[in-house]
Amino acid sequence: MPNSFRRSALSSLLLLSFSVMAADVATITLENGAQVRLKDDFTWEYIITETKAAEMPVAVAAAPSANIVSTSTAAVAAAPVTTLTANAIARPELLGSTAKDGIKVTFTDSQWKGNKLGLTFELASTSSEHVTLVEVEASFFTDDGSLLKTEKLEVWEAIFRMPETYLRKGEQRKSRVIWVEDVDKNRWQKQLVNLKITEINSR
Repeated sequence: MPNSFRRSALSSLLLLSFSVMAADVATITLENGAQVRLKDDFTWEYIITETKAAEMPVAVAAAPSANIVSTSTAAVAAAPVTTLTANAIARPELLGSTAKDGIKVTFTDSQWKGNKLGLTFELASTSSEHVTLVEVEASFFTDDGSLLKTEKLEVWEAIFRMPETYLRKGEQRKSRVIWVEDVDKNRWQKQLVNLKITEINSR
């Protein structure tokens, strides 16, 4: 009896864990060429990245002859790398906007101060909550689609006990300038940055 109870409990736990994970249902291609992944929780997302196997040359020692050892190079598979799809590079508007729980964040402007990159975002709310914090994960890609870096940014942060700084339903607000380091200006001319909301706090 205890064994069958354990099996039943384990089965229920497994079913619950699978139910909370959104599985891919289908992939469709829109008229503009963009690909969209449909999920079983009635959400969808653009397919903007692909994984490629990178190759890197390594030195291979040849058979020794007398006291001389010669080397040659051969390509071997390295760890896979994440790159943007050709369609995402051609349509950067697919990257710079994200939405979750009634909050939408859009990349609007950039500026440089030396080697520091300043980013400005626009936020819009259809949520009934008074939003005090919005955090996004920003992935920066080079002009050829290679991943430069990923960093979490607080694009909205209200001031404690100052309700006028909360993001409210129906409002559109601009963020402050958010400074990011270690982005190569020469390789970021197309301003390819992908956004994903990771945290929303509200009162």
